[in-house]
Amino acid sequence: MEFKKGKLPPDFLKELLNLLPPLKKEIKIGPKIGGDSAIIEFKDLYLIVSQDPITFTEKEIGYYGVIVNANDVAVMGAKPLYFLFTLLLPEGFYKENIKRIFKEVKGVCKKLGIQVIGGHTEITPGLKKIILSGTMIGIRKKEKGLFPKKVNAGDFLFCIKEVPIEGISIIAKEKKEIVKDIIGEKKLNKFLKYNIKPGISIVKEAILISGFRGTLAMHDPTEGGIINGIWELCEFLNKGIIVYGDKIPVVKGFEKVFEYFNMDPLKTISSGSLLVAIKKGYEKNFELFCKKKRIGSTLIGIFKNLNEGRYILKKDRKVEILPCQDDISKIF
Repeated sequence: MEFKKGKLPPDFLKELLNLLPPLKKEIKIGPKIGGDSAIIEFKDLYLIVSQDPITFTEKEIGYYGVIVNANDVAVMGAKPLYFLFTLLLPEGFYKENIKRIFKEVKGVCKKLGIQVIGGHTEITPGLKKIILSGTMIGIRKKEKGLFPKKVNAGDFLFCIKEVPIEGISIIAKEKKEIVKDIIGEKKLNKFLKYNIKPGISIVKEAILISGFRGTLAMHDPTEGGIINGIWELCEFLNKGIIVYGDKIPVVKGFEKVFEYFNMDPLKTISSGSLLVAIKKGYEKNFELFCKKKRIGSTLIGIFKNLNEGRYILKKDRKVEILPCQDDISKIF
C-alpha cells in the first residue's frame, strides 16, 4: 500500500500503536491518536514530553521547530523548558546555512525561556531537503492536577485566534511572486511576517487558559488544519461534535490565494490557533476571561456523545468530519 504525503492513516496508526509494549503505571498519557504530548508522573510533578518534525518548509525551520514543539507542551498546561533537536541536512549544505538554523533556534528559545539540552546534526546521503525533528520537555506541578480533564456532551469548543496562520505564512514565503501578483505587495509583506505576528506560538495563550477554571482540554491544530485538529481532539476525548462552519475565524485577505491553489483554509496547516474545550456553564465567563487577557476567542462547536457522530454545518449541509491530508502539499 502506498501512502499519501503527511500523517499516516489513523486506522493503520492504531495498528502500529498496538504493536508497542504496555505502559507502566507512571505513564498517565502515552502514545494516542490526537494526543499532543506524553505525561509521566513523578512524586511532586508531571513531566510533559512532545515530539514533532518540520517537513513542509525549510525557511525559518529552526524557528518553526521550537514553536511547534513548545505548543504541544503548553496545551497540556505545562511551561516548555527543555529542547532537543535532530537536524538532518542534504549533501552540499553550506556551513553558514547550518549556523543560521542554530541562530533561529537560539533566538526563539531565548525569548520563551527554553534551554537546548541536546540533539544531533548530520549530513544525510540521499536526502533532498532539510528535516528538523524536535523534542520538548515541560513540567506541570502536581498540585495543579492532571490535565486534560474529562469532557462531556454539552461542553463547548472554542477556537483561539484565526486560521490558518502557519499555512498563510508558508504560502507567502514559498510562493512570494504568485501571492504578490494576486493580492499586492502590501498584503504580501504583512503575510510574510504572519509566523511572527500574530505568530504561530500559542504558548502564552495556552498557559493562561489552562488556569481558567472551566478549561477541560486543549489541542493545537497543525497538519491537516483545523478540520483535522477537531477530529484529532474528538478522537483523543472519545467524543462526537457539531461544529458551526460559519463561526470558524478564517484570516481575511488571503481568499484569492487559496482559490488560486485550490486549497481549503480549514484543511491547511494551522499552528498559531488553539482548540479549547470549555465546561458547560463556563462559556460566558470564558469569553470575558479571554477579552480581559486580550485573547481572541470564538465559540465554534458543541461536544456530543460519540454515537452522535462528528459533523460540521456548512450553510444548509451537514458534512462529516474525517481525518484529512494537508492542502499545503498543493503548493509544492
